[in-house]
Amino acid sequence: MRQNVVMILASGSPRRRDLLEQAGLEFEVIVSDVEEIVTKTNPDEVVLELSEQKCAAVANGFMQNVPSNLGNLIDLETGGILVIGADTVVSLDNKILGKPEDAKDALKMLMNLSGRVHEVYTGVTCKVLKYNSFTEGMLETDSFSFFVETKVNMYPFDEYEALDYIATGEPMDKAGAYGIQGIGERLVESINGDYNNVVGLPLSRLMKELAEREYIVYA
Repeated sequence: MRQNVVMILASGSPRRRDLLEQAGLEFEVIVSDVEEIVTKTNPDEVVLELSEQKCAAVANGFMQNVPSNLGNLIDLETGGILVIGADTVVSLDNKILGKPEDAKDALKMLMNLSGRVHEVYTGVTCKVLKYNSFTEGMLETDSFSFFVETKVNMYPFDEYEALDYIATGEPMDKAGAYGIQGIGERLVESINGDYNNVVGLPLSRLMKELAEREYIVYA
C-alpha cells in the first residue's frame, strides 16, 4: 500500500490511533482544541457536525500557518495533507448518551442499556490540503464526510454486575459508560455492523473512501 498524502489524525483518542496503525497507515496526531458546538439533535447529524469541527480546526491551522518544514513533509508539487476528524456517540431511543458524570450516572446508563439494543454512530470528516505556490499557502482541495451506524445488543445484567464493572474505572471516560474493546465486552451479546465503529473509527469504510480517491493505492 502506498500513501499519496501525509495523514493527520485530529484526535487524541488512543483507540483511533491504534486502528489507523493496524491498517498500516502512517500519520501524525494533532489534537483539535476546538470548542464543540452542537446544533443538531439526530445522532447521525451530531457526529457529522462534530467531526467536521474537529477536522476543520486542524486544517485551518495548516492554512493559517504553513509549517516551516512543509517541504520535508510532502512533495510541494504533487503531495498534500489529509486531515481526519472523527466523533462517536452512543444512542438509546434516539437520545445521545455521553460520558458519565460519576458512578451513579454510569450505573443509570448501564441499567438503561441492559438487555436492550442501542446504536453507536461515528462521523468522519476528511479535508485535503495542497500547497499553492501562487499564494504560498495551503488550500483545501477536497473534503468528504460520512457516518456509520452499528447496532449493539447488550446481555441482560443486574446492578451487581454493573457496579462490579464500574469499580474497574473503565466506564468513566466512555460514551454510554462502557468500552467494547475492554472489560465492557462481557456486557455485549452481539453487534450488527462494524465492530471498529463501536471502538471509535469505522476503519473499513474509511479505507474504502481513501482508496476510491487514490489517497492510498494498493500496489
